Amino acid sequence: MFARVLYLSGCVVALTACGPAPRPVAPPPKPEDQISIIAAERGPTGAQLVAIDAAGDRQFVLLTPPAAIARDTNPSVSPDRKWVVFASSRDRPLDSTSLWIAPVGVERTPVRLTSGPSIESHPTWTPDGSAIVFASTRDGGDFDLWRQAIVDGRAHGEPVQLTNGPQQEVTPTVARDGTVIYAAVTALPDSTMESHLEQRAPDGTITVLTDGLADASPALSPDETQLAFGRIGFFGDATNTEVWVMRRADKTARRVFELGLTEESGPVWSRDGKILFATSVLLGRDGKAMFSSVVLFDLAEPTPHARMLKDHAGGIPRLTPAIVAPTLDAAMLHGNPEYLPELARIMDEAIERARGGKRR
Repeated sequence: MFARVLYLSGCVVALTACGPAPRPVAPPPKPEDQISIIAAERGPTGAQLVAIDAAGDRQFVLLTPPAAIARDTNPSVSPDRKWVVFASSRDRPLDSTSLWIAPVGVERTPVRLTSGPSIESHPTWTPDGSAIVFASTRDGGDFDLWRQAIVDGRAHGEPVQLTNGPQQEVTPTVARDGTVIYAAVTALPDSTMESHLEQRAPDGTITVLTDGLADASPALSPDETQLAFGRIGFFGDATNTEVWVMRRADKTARRVFELGLTEESGPVWSRDGKILFATSVLLGRDGKAMFSSVVLFDLAEPTPHARMLKDHAGGIPRLTPAIVAPTLDAAMLHGNPEYLPELARIMDEAIERARGGKRR
């Protein structure tokens, strides 16, 4: 404001020497304003959480790096968008995770929420932001669901156990009235797994929601009328998990998009309920992951197209997205490439590099 007044004063003194008043320069956006999406990014140090803007471009590493190789995955952002809680192997073996929390920002230092030898995973916030619900082995053996109150980014009191079924209860999503929907997973005698969706009412009543086989990773829509989840699909002799959406009122389910070649899991709704994100994995013949990426489906399209959330620098292995921005720019997201053709191109380039040749 002071510089602007001086400029105007100069024009008054020497009007002919002054051109048009310069437009005020907008201050650069705060780093927090550039975070539309948070996702885990695979790399040589394990997996780290990164901030992604509305177009899909990586902006910066979200957290202070750990002292050793670690996996930071499954972020969940609080309803007020101030905190991110996530599962991490920091200070533990890579196959064990605890829960950590950090303010949403640039290279913030996370604080450990859970301790002990148990494994904690898949945290999710309650809609009022007062607590998280997560899966844990702290009761001994299988995963059960627990609730931990959070005050100012710290655990408040002791966690409360919500489930203790004969199977493993994992990947919770929480409704405003406290109902928790989750996947119930059972090991079968033939070494396969059966998974279906259940819900726990606030009074503790358990209700089975789907017949299962391999239904997993439920996610409530923001208006709580729909439930997105992973469901197995059959393609000849092969099977793959895909994203489905079910109306809660009548349990009518529809497949969002048929990809066939890849496994989609962990659906996440945009905060306005218009776009679905998921983690997609391309498996090799040995069953190991060859490439992972975050895909998105704009549900407003008559026929939703699967798009890869791709950085302008190229395809980066990503997984477990969490949405920060209250609304997302659909037009910018539509600038991302269609998923399967882009995945084919990335894998083709990787094969050529492995052969030491150049792609023609």
